[in-house]
Amino acid sequence: MVGLDLLIIVVYALTLVYVARQALGEMEDWATVQLDRDGLKEELTRADLQGKVNINVGLKPRYGFEPITDLALSISNGSPAPIYVDWDRSSLTNFQGRSRRVIRITPSMNLDLSRPQVFSVIAPGKSLSERIVAEDMLKRTPEGILQVAAPLVDLGAARGLPDDGKLEFSLRLLLLLVEQERQVDDDVTTHAVLCRFIVRRIPWNHDIPWLRR
Repeated sequence: MVGLDLLIIVVYALTLVYVARQALGEMEDWATVQLDRDGLKEELTRADLQGKVNINVGLKPRYGFEPITDLALSISNGSPAPIYVDWDRSSLTNFQGRSRRVIRITPSMNLDLSRPQVFSVIAPGKSLSERIVAEDMLKRTPEGILQVAAPLVDLGAARGLPDDGKLEFSLRLLLLLVEQERQVDDDVTTHAVLCRFIVRRIPWNHDIPWLRR
């Protein structure tokens, strides 16, 4: 019986080892996309907007090596004056640094890209939430509706990054502040705010310290 018990233990242990190796073999690296909040704080401070404007972008904690098709942008106005967002003079850059005009996604997407986009206004104490894409990502259907036909960035490019490597893309927002006693087309204060996004590859064993390479 001792020999049989030992055989059962050995077979059980080998089975556990096999299952563990299979599970580990199916684990994959992943990617993170993070807004450079320190850089954004410096941008807002330089423009004297710290405490007046708050900018957030909805990002997931982790991504597969997949395309990102848009950005969920939120801008809050903490100033006593209205803030206008000039979409046509705002831009998105990809990993190669190519700059494209920002397009705000609308419910119908029945847009004429040859015409200027309407400014978005954010009243004091209010927030604006929009989904945005780059102009060259859009393609018109036979019905005349614009659809997203290409990614903003493809995180597949991060798959081969070294552990300390990174990729960057950015959003440049053009904001106009209008004093209460002024008109929108009068002497306004214009600010270009750069939001940088850092992409990194995270090894599959990042959360398993004893298995890190």
